[in-house]
Amino acid sequence: MDEDMPTDVSETTTKFEESTSSAVAMAADASAASDNPDNSATLSGEVTDADDNGDEAARREAAELFGASNDNNELDDPLLAQPQSKVRDGDYVLLHFADGKQVFAHCVSSWRGKSPPLKVSKRSYPTANLIGLPYGTVLELGRSRLIPLAEGEDVMPDITTSAQSRSSGASSPVPPPGAGSGSNVPYAGSTDELSEENDPEAEGDAVTGTGGYVSTDNRDLVDTNTAQGISYDRVEEMREQGMHGSEIVAALIENSATFDGKTEFSKAKYIKRKQMKYQPRCRMVRCTGSTVCEAWFAKEPRKIMNVREDTLAQILAYSNVCAGCQVMVYETCMGIITGALAQRMGGYGKIISLYMGQQPSFTEMIARYNLTFAENHSIKWLHTGEVLSEDAAVPVAPSSSSSTEISEAVTDYEKAERDQLVWPCPLQSHTRTYLENMSSDKDRAEFLAKRCARFARKLTRHTVLEAREWVHDPNRLSSSIILATKYDPTACLLKMLPNLAPSCPFVVYCEYIEPLSECFRELQRQNLAINLRLTDTWYREYQVLPGRTHPNMSMSQSGGFLLTGVKLCPVTGTNELDESVIKTLKAQEKGRRGRQRQKSKQAKKRRPGSKEESMSAKRARKEVNRRINNKKSRSK
Repeated sequence: MDEDMPTDVSETTTKFEESTSSAVAMAADASAASDNPDNSATLSGEVTDADDNGDEAARREAAELFGASNDNNELDDPLLAQPQSKVRDGDYVLLHFADGKQVFAHCVSSWRGKSPPLKVSKRSYPTANLIGLPYGTVLELGRSRLIPLAEGEDVMPDITTSAQSRSSGASSPVPPPGAGSGSNVPYAGSTDELSEENDPEAEGDAVTGTGGYVSTDNRDLVDTNTAQGISYDRVEEMREQGMHGSEIVAALIENSATFDGKTEFSKAKYIKRKQMKYQPRCRMVRCTGSTVCEAWFAKEPRKIMNVREDTLAQILAYSNVCAGCQVMVYETCMGIITGALAQRMGGYGKIISLYMGQQPSFTEMIARYNLTFAENHSIKWLHTGEVLSEDAAVPVAPSSSSSTEISEAVTDYEKAERDQLVWPCPLQSHTRTYLENMSSDKDRAEFLAKRCARFARKLTRHTVLEAREWVHDPNRLSSSIILATKYDPTACLLKMLPNLAPSCPFVVYCEYIEPLSECFRELQRQNLAINLRLTDTWYREYQVLPGRTHPNMSMSQSGGFLLTGVKLCPVTGTNELDESVIKTLKAQEKGRRGRQRQKSKQAKKRRPGSKEESMSAKRARKEVNRRINNKKSRSK
């Protein structure tokens, strides 16, 4: 081993200690001495200007890992990190296929010894070549890998192109057999050849040829499985030989005896069906709240309580979630709502997520959102017993005895242990020896990155008592509550409402309307909220194609029900529709109606010939009429 190796180890250790200390200081203010160069020099030894014999690229990669953007290794604010436009190592992406199937893919450079990052149709594919590609790239499934295509390609390939992808990912145009000037094979995606108005030979409903009358619809087609000249074994043999899917589709079209007799729409559907089977393509999509919810709703809606993407959007809108607020969420939807909240808030504020069991059960779903460090740090996990139990507001001191001790002053031992950690964390002698025995700087960088990440998590992890203080502090109540659980919503909401600030909204989601109706009546009875609304969204997808625009034949029955409202202040808040106000309104309405009735009666009395007319008025009217008649008779 070279004599300069210990110096290189010291330099690498110093750089990692300084960079990670700055990152932790910005993210959570973990230590006041994180940027102290004296501590770093003391812990890592004296740094010399000796020549570097290691891999300089590994150090640049380490600086990029911690976000250094200038020569002074000054780190950017993690809260200002913009979403990446390209796929990074370790990110999750969604693959949207033409048939509507959506599959998650984990983009990793190496998956040896782990579960495959992508499995489609019982076949595993590596995802290392997806790293660095921009979102929206169209991929084609090859025999053993995913082939990126050139920009401008679509998930439904053109029948005129061949997918014999080169190393650049471009597709070379190859006309299919029989697609010359006299061919009637329509190109998939071409709207001009799907219209009979643009066909000069299409006149009326039939075309007269040499064989007599030829029908242009499907009335003469009989499904006897004899129209295709290529057998199934031959097609499988062509696939085993490595023939591209576009060539297989062209061969199937050429050897189909009934293809020419199909209508233009039937031809397009036939080509699309064969392309999806023998030339599958997909588009790489970013994982967001909408796309993740849509993918799980199409795959297993029962696991996410039938939450549709439009329902998720309404939950985020009605809860008035924004950057800097404190949201309390209790869900059993596999973490879809929590991940969407973290993306929406961007790392600003707190998301107090309640869970049941020994630990959160949907951390894997949160990882699919590709959250930044700041967004992940904004999620504060808290057990439901700390909020929903009877003595949740009373701090409990840790005790070694079996009985629970309740006291006013509680010592947070977890926080005291965390405060004892020194940052930058010094390297022990055996750790230095282990680093010196490594062969390259790349291995040292990976080891130190994992070590720094582990200590950063320890320094930024909140304790249980800190989370309880955030929840029960009367000066820092939550600004919104979101409840989407399979348990009784009435009992859960009544326990969570004291932790919500007055005049702040709450949203309750449930698959069925009966539990929400009961919760609605209970909130009205106790005068706890105003502006209560129980809503359901009707949602249907439409197919939009030239000449074939219509609603889809199948649709989701329901995306669940939402109960929204605004909390009243328990001291000064009053419901405008309480019993006293209702009685006053009824009295006012009764008075107005009484006066109107009296006016109408008086008008009827004044009306001649009415039953309510008085006897004196009748006599006076008769006397006037008699005198008028006498004058008329005298004039005659």
